[in-house]
Amino acid sequence: MDRRFPLGVSASPDRVAPLVGFYDFIEPPGSALLMGLADDEAYEPQRRALAASPLPVRAFNVLFPPAVKLVGDQVDWAQVEMYLHRVVNRAADLGARVLVFGSGGARNAPEGFTSEAAFEQLVRVLTIGADIADRRDINFVVEGLRRPESNMINSFAEALALARRVNRASVKVLADIYHMVEEQEPFGVLRQGADLLAHVHLSGDERRYPGYGEYPLRALFDVLGDVDYQGAVSIECRWGDDLASEALYAAGYLDGLLAE
Repeated sequence: MDRRFPLGVSASPDRVAPLVGFYDFIEPPGSALLMGLADDEAYEPQRRALAASPLPVRAFNVLFPPAVKLVGDQVDWAQVEMYLHRVVNRAADLGARVLVFGSGGARNAPEGFTSEAAFEQLVRVLTIGADIADRRDINFVVEGLRRPESNMINSFAEALALARRVNRASVKVLADIYHMVEEQEPFGVLRQGADLLAHVHLSGDERRYPGYGEYPLRALFDVLGDVDYQGAVSIECRWGDDLASEALYAAGYLDGLLAE
């Protein structure tokens, strides 16, 4: 489909058959489906399911489960390196090109741990990941999360600062309209990181699908056009009981918006 931006949907392969022809790719949860805590034998059935997806898998979100701690005095760095080795290579083998680094539960700083020390640990995590990703043509994109979901990296600007500190080709940034609106961060800040902006998350009011209520998607698209954004956009939202009908409506709504 000829679109200004390739359009993805955050959903697992078993739910997307009705969306073929309307979406370009899926973005399922990596912590659940890439099974970074499991060996290759245990992962194999899941690998087959992902490889057989009706829509290609081009990105994964929710990269780390809360059980894999990335910040604090109890980080198991051998586990972190093993986990990253598995998920990066498994994602790349499937043809994915984006790994979303949100994972608030994993990256939260424990009480009493300084934000400066936590930031440096996140630099270390992404540096370990980049050592693997640089060889596999896949990118990490750092996602700013609203404060109720994480106490580390709460804005696009902070995500950009982290990516610039890591300073690796495979570490870039993501813009999520929901988190930016919740944190009252103006879309104009994207101009400061246009060179590293590599993925965009879309949603509607109440974190529902695009087209639900009034949400400033037009304003976001205007800025993406201003910075000549060349990446993909993906719907990451709270779906209702009928994902297919909502996702089909959202695709039509976005196509209409982008055609204006």
